[in-house]
Amino acid sequence: MSFKLGTKKILGGLALTDWIFVCFGAVLLLSFYLFFRREVIFITARFKVTDENILYAKTTPNNEFTTSFMVGDTERDELGRVVSEIIGVESYKTVPEQHVVYLDIKLKSVYNPRKKQYSVRGKNIIFGESFTFSFTKVRFKALVVDFPGFRDPQGIKFKKTIVKTQLRYDSRGFSDVYGVPNFVAAAVKKGDIVTDSKDNVLIKILDVSIQSAKRLVVSSSGQPFLVDDPYLKDVYYTIELATKEVDGKTYMFDYIPVLINTAVPINMNTVSIWPTITEIIQ
Repeated sequence: MSFKLGTKKILGGLALTDWIFVCFGAVLLLSFYLFFRREVIFITARFKVTDENILYAKTTPNNEFTTSFMVGDTERDELGRVVSEIIGVESYKTVPEQHVVYLDIKLKSVYNPRKKQYSVRGKNIIFGESFTFSFTKVRFKALVVDFPGFRDPQGIKFKKTIVKTQLRYDSRGFSDVYGVPNFVAAAVKKGDIVTDSKDNVLIKILDVSIQSAKRLVVSSSGQPFLVDDPYLKDVYYTIELATKEVDGKTYMFDYIPVLINTAVPINMNTVSIWPTITEIIQ
């Protein structure tokens, strides 16, 4: 009771100017709090396991490294609290010995409402920033490629693109024949598919045409003519690609342009080939 009376006595004894200073101080403290306020929240960001320099982000982990990323793996602070968790793993091959790996990671972050930015360990969550993670099963560096508010999903159109391709051995020296041996020609069949780690179909072989490779021969009179090569085959594929359209440009396998004379990476359990696009049907 005496405390209430004392409080009333103090407040009652304040002059108008004192009240003005008290209110001004309260407003100043509230403004300071609102200006420098930070929110600690969990967000989900997408990372690519690659070189920490965005200009060299074509580096990809080998097959052994790829198997170390597991959904549910966590990273904890000194008090044992979870600060990061792998909630999604997506990978596919472009070469037999390596995988392109993307991770969806749930992160404990600090949100700055003034800058409208998220930060983790003092570094902003922005495209191209690299982070080092030490999970219970794997340690790695990865680049930020997506985060809340970064990409407008309406600006990306996912679709199917059909192309015609030719399997060419351009590296064969001193030869005018681009055909392949029969065991390579027979390795891919109509209906074969290429999938990612989530069983999404990236490539579907719609048709396969195998012909004897043509070789240019010049007769003794100087007349050129074509003959069938007895060993090599010309192979043509009609392929359905899972693609996306961004800013009017079509890409496969994330950001490989779908263009005539671009190679399509076909990596299956028994063969790895790169047929060249010769025609874009649709």
